[in-house]
Amino acid sequence: MKNRILFTILITAIILLAIDRSAAYFHKPKPDSTDIVLYTTDWCPYCNSLRIHLDTYNIPYTEHDIEKSISGIAGFWALRARGVPVSVIGPKVVYGYDINTINQSLVELGYSPTLLD
Repeated sequence: MKNRILFTILITAIILLAIDRSAAYFHKPKPDSTDIVLYTTDWCPYCNSLRIHLDTYNIPYTEHDIEKSISGIAGFWALRARGVPVSVIGPKVVYGYDINTINQSLVELGYSPTLLD
């Protein structure tokens, strides 16, 4: 009985590690990334402000709702986030609605500073 419990714990730990590593592989930004990915919720006012900001300047992005998609929660987990929004802008991760850091990251990604607030 004791061996069976230990075996179950070991298998569970291996499965959780595999999930964590695969989420990190797919969601952590690569050094040469040019993608913009948002991890958000519907009810978050800062998430809405971020969407509006990017939409105003026609900046393309992919959005994952962390409450409605497995991909969203996996990315949120892989990025070790604690709150929303989380923005992956190229190779950088911006936690929260830090508009100055977001704008600077967009500029570094090649978006014109004259288009930004």
